[in-house]
Amino acid sequence: MWPFRKLIDPEETVVRASQAADVTAVSHLLRAAGRRFVAMSGNELYTAVEAGRAVVLEHRRDLVAVAALSRPITRVAWLRAFACSDRIQIQLAFNQIAPALEELARSQAITQLYYAGDDQSDQWFRPLLEGTGYYHHTDVIVYEKRGWEIPADGNPDVQVRPAHSVDLAEVLQLDARCFEPQWVKDETVLAPAIVDGSFFVTAELDGRIVGYSYATSHFGGRLAHLVRIAVDPEHRGRGIGARLLAEFVTYAAEIGAGLLTLNTQAYNHHAQRLYRWFGFTPTGERQPVLCRWL
Repeated sequence: MWPFRKLIDPEETVVRASQAADVTAVSHLLRAAGRRFVAMSGNELYTAVEAGRAVVLEHRRDLVAVAALSRPITRVAWLRAFACSDRIQIQLAFNQIAPALEELARSQAITQLYYAGDDQSDQWFRPLLEGTGYYHHTDVIVYEKRGWEIPADGNPDVQVRPAHSVDLAEVLQLDARCFEPQWVKDETVLAPAIVDGSFFVTAELDGRIVGYSYATSHFGGRLAHLVRIAVDPEHRGRGIGARLLAEFVTYAAEIGAGLLTLNTQAYNHHAQRLYRWFGFTPTGERQPVLCRWL
């Protein structure tokens, strides 16, 4: 905090695109910021700053606010970070940052911006976004399952095997076919997941990858989280999703995970029917997703 210190006059600030030289100052700002929302790793944030996918608010060579975007995918990007110093009123800082961020997005051919926060950031950040045209798009809802019961093994003709690095290109193409652009995962997510993940499998029919799934474990293996389950739209309805979900439950049993979790969009009713059949139930947790068309 800055007690008894006069707040910065927004007229004395300059907003600009980030540069590689801003990384250290952004790091300092994040540690000192009175308000901050960060939904990316430190390395991802600093890469965004270096690549010019962020805008900063500068006062006499000091950074007092920053906002950063994810890597765009098919004209879509996520607002992944915003931080503001206590030295400037947050609404005034955001009023300076928001138009510049949208102009930056347009310069990169981005037509949609998305935001998904948490209970803490939603209290102060969501009203700022809604005041600039963001609207409620959907909710991400949380499901959980206790126990390892499997109601069906799925399609017996599907060959399930661990994914390898050579599968990355095919998995990326599959992911792009399966999901809307705002939910697609790129190589920065999937490549390390294949290499490092304890559970990343592909489903094959006739030698072709028609589905994949991966999960992470937490709390010493006591919780298994299904990050992704994808089935080629041309092969849906053939028990491939059930096969992949059964493999996930089997994996959870092997590591002794007593709690299984997953997230899905509120409008994805088809997937939710599968999850409920497998014994997953909603926890009541919902993460609102906002959208802004440019």
